[in-house]
Amino acid sequence: VQYIKQNQPVVFVIACLMVGTGMVFTLFAQTTTNSTENYQMPVYDRDGALQLPPDYLRWTLVGTSLGLSYNEETPRRESFNHTLMEPTSYDYFVRTGEFREGTMLVLLVRGTENDAMPARHGRFAADVFAVELAVKDSSRVDEGWAYYDFGGGNRARTTAQPFPKSQGCYTCHVEHAARDNVFLQFYPLLADAAGISVD
Repeated sequence: VQYIKQNQPVVFVIACLMVGTGMVFTLFAQTTTNSTENYQMPVYDRDGALQLPPDYLRWTLVGTSLGLSYNEETPRRESFNHTLMEPTSYDYFVRTGEFREGTMLVLLVRGTENDAMPARHGRFAADVFAVELAVKDSSRVDEGWAYYDFGGGNRARTTAQPFPKSQGCYTCHVEHAARDNVFLQFYPLLADAAGISVD
């Protein structure tokens, strides 16, 4: 007992070091786990159809366009196009400038209106025409990205198969996307957040 009393400061320091070391290892383990396991990933059913993420309307807005179309023909009707990105994928891109495996972007195509009070000028977004997803999943697609149409309005659905490879969207993304098959040139909010210049 007398020995312990004489060496109380030493015992206290050793105890503090042990506790501190344990906390560091615990924090490191939590950080490592969070960095690899907290990403939201695409979910597929047994037939390989992608499930529409139930929280996609809460994702991070990265770009908005009016009347933007990739086709030669003039669109039959003007639309607002809102692109949102799954938040953990967004955070990863802002930190690294790279789209990780499992990245998901959703495109909401909406009609336009201009006749609601008290509006006097301009147009605003209306009903949804289409909900489309782009998913980076190299384990399923040689090109790295696949594209899905979940419809809209009366034809909305909760699962979708990828567009066939014969669709022009694959080639268009490869040839014209500013970064890794993604049209970053149309998403200035995302580019600015990541500190990336797009020509």
